[in-house]
Amino acid sequence: MQTISTKQGESRQGEEHATTGASHECPQRSGASPTLLEHFLPEADIVVNRQIVVMATPEVTYATLKRVDFARSRSLLLRAVLALRLAAVRRARRRLRLAPLPARVRMSLQNIEDYGQFKLAEKEGSEIVIGSIARLMSIASLFTRRTTAEFEAFDCPGHIKGAASFTVMPYGQRRTLLLYEARVRATDTRTRRRLFLLDALTAPLGRFVMRRMLRVVARVAEHQCAAPAHHHHRQQAT
Repeated sequence: MQTISTKQGESRQGEEHATTGASHECPQRSGASPTLLEHFLPEADIVVNRQIVVMATPEVTYATLKRVDFARSRSLLLRAVLALRLAAVRRARRRLRLAPLPARVRMSLQNIEDYGQFKLAEKEGSEIVIGSIARLMSIASLFTRRTTAEFEAFDCPGHIKGAASFTVMPYGQRRTLLLYEARVRATDTRTRRRLFLLDALTAPLGRFVMRRMLRVVARVAEHQCAAPAHHHHRQQAT
């Protein structure tokens, strides 16, 4: 049995199939059973989907997803994009007189609160949902503390609500389908127009970032799964 824990319109859908190793045909998620993400944000103005096949077990993939540090990615471009985001977060925290981030920061699902997001819910071993509420183009507004209940009920004009889920699904023998879905909804018409304009300008960068982040998880998980197998083969050889 899986345990679920929670913590304090129009849509433009993008979908991509990315794999490591050989190419595979990825299944689509069924609408028969609502996900945690759909519970928290059933309607959205923008919906983005990404998925990747990971040559590792679901258990290893999920554990890797939760702990991997994206700031240590091999991708120079991804690290550069995250560094820009980090610099903006540091400035916002200074203006709000929040505790400064350490010089050597981690950027993982374990410390998303440091960057203005928070965990909405988790189905252990299967799905993690994170959320945020902010005014458009205002990083400082992300740091208003919200509870899960406040996120669900929030509908003040001039804001956008965002939620994203990472879902792990078994996919054959010792393989995993790792899915990412993000949903964004504006709380009024004027903000929605501005949101669509901003999305038109930034969507390519957003797609790149998520592709790279999923590949980071896949690479680390695959390396971890491959290491015990390599050790076992060496023992057999001796």
